[in-house]
Amino acid sequence: MKKYLAIVTLLLLSLGVVSCGLTPPTRQDALDQLAKESAPSDAQVQADAIVKAAEINAEAIVKAAEINAEAIKEAARIQAEAAGGGAGAAMSGAAVKAVDLIGAWVEAGAPETGSFDYQGVDGNTYQTDFETGILPLFTTDGVWFDGQQACSGCHFANSENSYHEMDLSTYAGIITGGDALSEPPGVPILGQSEVGASDFNWSASKLRARLRNNRMPPGWEFDITETNRDGPCVTVSNSGVEVQKYEYGCDLNAVGLIGAWVEAGAPETAPFSYGDATQLTFERDILPFFTEKGMWFENSRACGECHFANSENSYHEMDLTSYQGIMTGGDALSEPPGVPILGQSEVGATDFNWGASKLRARLRNNRMAPGVEFDITEENRDGPLVVPGQY
Repeated sequence: MKKYLAIVTLLLLSLGVVSCGLTPPTRQDALDQLAKESAPSDAQVQADAIVKAAEINAEAIVKAAEINAEAIKEAARIQAEAAGGGAGAAMSGAAVKAVDLIGAWVEAGAPETGSFDYQGVDGNTYQTDFETGILPLFTTDGVWFDGQQACSGCHFANSENSYHEMDLSTYAGIITGGDALSEPPGVPILGQSEVGASDFNWSASKLRARLRNNRMPPGWEFDITETNRDGPCVTVSNSGVEVQKYEYGCDLNAVGLIGAWVEAGAPETAPFSYGDATQLTFERDILPFFTEKGMWFENSRACGECHFANSENSYHEMDLTSYQGIMTGGDALSEPPGVPILGQSEVGATDFNWGASKLRARLRNNRMAPGVEFDITEENRDGPLVVPGQY
């Protein structure tokens, strides 16, 4: 009510009207009264608007998630039917993500002949075999994405002119793995302890990692010569590291620098050596590779933009902006206390192993098949839905 009296007073004053025998409030008194009465009201309106907007936003997120889930299911059904020549619902149930199909084969002991079981998208158990369900994933063009060259186009024999001296066109070649000539008898790709062993471990498989893991940071240009594999060239001195941006193929490089730090025990403050330099430090010479833009290639995003905290809204619940975050590694909430990324046996351990480091692999290894679209949601991580025998 006072608010409206103040408004009336202002109106009377503007008209030059004076109350009978009364001293009216000044114009400033009326304005002050209006401000006093309006502020709480305006604040309440603003607060109500914020709450309402938050409710609408939350409802929109839930609705979008529901629509996305339905779209994924429908896409799976359509893709499975197309792969099966329109065989309908029965055929769609037999569809399975390509990476999961290979995993089922490996976990069954990677049999060369005979059938193995896998679970279709409908939750039922189906059967296929190596020749029908597995080998065509490596020898057929366009299985993984439109326009994709068959894996065996580059990996066709255990010979020098086949990339990584690897043969993905035969059972024997897949079992032998990579680098068959340079590291005989070969480097296993199915998680075995050695070539010829039967202790297959799909979760630790090099093949699984190459099929699923995007190279970091996102946007690396695929270079079949692998010249850019170890990141940009660096020059080092006791005054610090200088990055030779967008130059690759040098003896001293970014991945080698990080590896030297890890192999020195990943010190937080103590100096470590690389090249001729002996006074390099984590804060000055290592951390910027994770926190600054454009360090790895032109316009590359800072790692810390996506991996900024051990929280749900940070990708892989990982923090690459601090020493403690890097030591904690990934999936800190879903797999506490975290998954080590520097090759340690567990978070807190000091048995660092750069050669077995998840970070090293993500920085160096191009995702296969070359050209797979980067999807930050990782919806495409396990490959396309396929129906064995219908590639």
